[in-house]
Amino acid sequence: MSDPTVLPEDVASRLERELAEREAELAIINSVQQGLASHLEVQAIYDLVGDEIRDVFNAQIVMISTYDRETETIEHRYAIERGERVYAPGHHPLRGFRTQIVHTRQAVLVATNVAEQAARLGQPTLPGTITPKTWLGVPMLVGDQVTGILSLQNVDQENAFDESDVRLLQTLAASMSVALENARLFDETQRLLNETEQRAMELQIINTVQEGLAQKPDTASIYELVGEKLRGSFQDADLSLGVYDPKTDLLHVPFLVEHGKRHTVNPKKVGGKGIVGYLLKDPRPSLLDENAELAAVRAQSAEAASTRLPRSGLYVPLMMGGAMQGAIVLENMQTELAFGASDVRLVVTLANSMSVALENARLWEQEKLYRTALEREFEIGREIQAGFLPESLPQPKGWEIAASLKAAREVAGDFYDVFELTDGRLGLVIADVCDKGLGAALFMTLFRSLIRAIASVDVLAHSESTGGMDSAMRLKNAVSLTNNYVAETHGNTSMFATVFFGILDTRTGVLAYVNGGHVPPILINKRGVKESLKRTGPAVGVAPDADYGICEVVIEQDDTLFAYTDGLTDTANAAGEFFSEKGLIPLFVGDETLSSLLGQIQGLVENYSTGIQQVDDITMLAVRRE
Repeated sequence: MSDPTVLPEDVASRLERELAEREAELAIINSVQQGLASHLEVQAIYDLVGDEIRDVFNAQIVMISTYDRETETIEHRYAIERGERVYAPGHHPLRGFRTQIVHTRQAVLVATNVAEQAARLGQPTLPGTITPKTWLGVPMLVGDQVTGILSLQNVDQENAFDESDVRLLQTLAASMSVALENARLFDETQRLLNETEQRAMELQIINTVQEGLAQKPDTASIYELVGEKLRGSFQDADLSLGVYDPKTDLLHVPFLVEHGKRHTVNPKKVGGKGIVGYLLKDPRPSLLDENAELAAVRAQSAEAASTRLPRSGLYVPLMMGGAMQGAIVLENMQTELAFGASDVRLVVTLANSMSVALENARLWEQEKLYRTALEREFEIGREIQAGFLPESLPQPKGWEIAASLKAAREVAGDFYDVFELTDGRLGLVIADVCDKGLGAALFMTLFRSLIRAIASVDVLAHSESTGGMDSAMRLKNAVSLTNNYVAETHGNTSMFATVFFGILDTRTGVLAYVNGGHVPPILINKRGVKESLKRTGPAVGVAPDADYGICEVVIEQDDTLFAYTDGLTDTANAAGEFFSEKGLIPLFVGDETLSSLLGQIQGLVENYSTGIQQVDDITMLAVRRE
């Protein structure tokens, strides 16, 4: 009786054979996986697995093909026939057995009649290759998506592959798929890291340039800053920054580097030719590596100038107001494809920033010229206006007269005047034209001229009458006629002036006056304010035929008349509190000269308003009877 624990010889032999096959499969798989673990470059993975399959399987043809689901095409990344590599570049339509593998995601083993079945399924044979007798293919899977196909082909015999071959090839395909996905992820990570580093470098350059541009208001400094930064970033390239003048068709080159050295060149005519002529027709960033038309233009311009052709070029227009005003030109004389997408992005960004800065600089320089011209105009205005103020004030015996004016702007709307009339009389005027600036200054000259001329009419006519016009008549004529002229002739401007006009008889001390809407002057003696000279009519120039009353006051010995404009009391400190003239009253009691006293008051006002801009003209007039 046989021992039941002893296997029949044929079964034992089959098991030993299967065990040996499994051990061989594991050895192959381990060998491939060890290799895959050390190869992250994609093509190296295809080559490693392809070479291993070629040595292990009974196949004269081994192919590894990738599958593109969007285009329904395959690309042969590894193909070998009888030990010789076969190259079939490009993408090929998905057909035959591979279509079945993609659709089912299962292995396909065709053991007999391969040619007939391939023809029926429309599977082509690569040019120069042999139709096999056995065909085996398995899918490469990532998740549930087919990414490629491993195929074995035996050209000598049918039934060349069995289930163990299918199983081993599937295992290798799975390992390869994992390795390829890892390689893809690694490549993608590296790409993102490189792009991140590239972006960081670009941003650093851009930020540095923009910070510099914000501090460079003139065009020469802008070209220098951007030129030096580009020179440092593209050390192997020739560089030029060109400025195009459409009126003269001249190209100026404020920054030029050739062979690593700075050069200067004279402006040259463009005439629609060369790189600048090309960009004028098509003002877009252009790469010489890609643009055949641009290459022809560059060749023609180089030939005309007898210069050497660049191997690479990057040309970026400088746009201002929708028109090209210049260009950044980078050329590499030794290297093809020297400039990439990141270089284009960087230079275009710098060009945009530079264009904005140049336009700002142009406006700034234009404004500077305008400001300089305007300052000169105001200087002339100041000189003219100064001519309307008396160079020196009359100082009749027994009297002291002083005045001061501090303008809030380049020219003033305030004015004062002291002029001699007949019979020892003096005209005293202090006025404040509404508004400020040049318009107020022009009207200041009008008011001043009219009042003085009308008040002095008999003086100008050399009247020999002993008495002439009395003070009241002079005041009435001067103020009323001035008021009517301004109101009727210039009423549409809404300009007017508050005017205090007095006529002082220096022999008697009698002061006849008209106060046309002005801050009331004060008469001060040793005890304080003796009298306030109230308003006797409206501001001058507001309405025609206004009524102006005439008042009189006597300035006695040691009395001081102090008149001022509202710029004095409109002066505020940092807390918003206004300056008060009351604190000035005691200053007029002493023996200090009036000119010194007015200077002291001006100092007090300036100290009071420290840190606050003066908002109105400050004018003062003081008359003291000694």
